[in-house]
Amino acid sequence: MALTAPRTVAGQVAEHLKADILAGRRAPGDKLRQVEIARALGVSTTPVREALATLQREGLVRLHPQRGAVVFLPSVDDLREHYEIRAALESLAAAKTAVCFQDEWAPPLEALLEEMWEGPVAADYIALNQRFHTQLYEHCGRPQLARMIAALRDASSAYLHIYRAQEDFPAARLDLEHRKILAACVARDPERAAAATRVHLENTVEHVAARL
Repeated sequence: MALTAPRTVAGQVAEHLKADILAGRRAPGDKLRQVEIARALGVSTTPVREALATLQREGLVRLHPQRGAVVFLPSVDDLREHYEIRAALESLAAAKTAVCFQDEWAPPLEALLEEMWEGPVAADYIALNQRFHTQLYEHCGRPQLARMIAALRDASSAYLHIYRAQEDFPAARLDLEHRKILAACVARDPERAAAATRVHLENTVEHVAARL
């Protein structure tokens, strides 16, 4: 298979490898050898190296000094622990945001939800989802809390790509959950905002865990 379109060869290589990983054609722990991949795809090693760096940022690849690039997929235990921490922090942030929510904050957040509802490709959906939550929590008045959440959400990329790749991806349910979180914040109801955020994350972890 040769990749020659000018769009970005590195991007095409990354998508090709990601599809293999999510489909199970490359198993956790498998080595991703740059020379072999470049030869198979008919490209130089430079775009392969760039693609592996992209997949590392998305959490699907780990780069080890000795072993090189290897496929990484999270275990169910890792997933549950990760989301337990996120649920505690994000429900707190949502509650703090609700306490001080201002009307002018709502339209930009609603616009992000509308973009997500239109069904963008996986990478775009994940970016929009990240922006929605990040912008919401930036209003919580706790900068350190917001930074901790942002770091944890970045580390969730592997889970989110697996989630979004599923044929039964629950777009309607997620839209409803996001809107419940926002509605609670608009209503300045911290308890409802915290509960809606926790339910949202618990539903996500159960859906992803069933597919790992």
